[in-house]
Amino acid sequence: MPSIDLREMVRFLLSGGVATAGNLAAVWLVRPFTSFTVALLVGIAVGMTLSFLLSKLFAFQSRDWSATKGEAGRFLIVYGSGLVLYWLAAMGGRVVFNMMGVPMGIAESLAILGGAGVMVVTSYFGHRFFTYRQTTGSVGG
Repeated sequence: MPSIDLREMVRFLLSGGVATAGNLAAVWLVRPFTSFTVALLVGIAVGMTLSFLLSKLFAFQSRDWSATKGEAGRFLIVYGSGLVLYWLAAMGGRVVFNMMGVPMGIAESLAILGGAGVMVVTSYFGHRFFTYRQTTGSVGG
C-alpha cells in the first residue's frame, strides 16, 4: 500500500487555498467590468491555472517541463472527476441531512463542506497517483 507524504499533502492543501484565493480575487476584480457569469468564468480559469502550476511545482514538485502537456491533460481529468464527485456528494448530503430533520440552510452548508472534503481527498490521490506520476512510480523528486 502506498504511503502518504504528510508534507506533500500540506503543500497540496496550501496550493488549493492559494488557488481558491486567486479565483475569488479574479472574480472580485473583474466583476465591476463584466457580467457575473463572465466574472465566474475568469475566476475559474485563474483558479484552475494557479492550481495546476502550484500543484506541479510546489505540492508535487514535478520539475520535468517535457511532461507538462501530459500532466495538464491528466490534471483536467482529475479536476473534472473531482467536480462530479463534489456535486454528487453535496447533492446526496443535502438529501440525507434534510431527511434527518436538519433545516435546509444548515443541510446545504453541511453538504457543501462534505462535498468539498470529498473533492480535496479524491483530488489529492488522483493528482498524486495519476497526474504527477513518474515512470519510477514515485512522486516528487
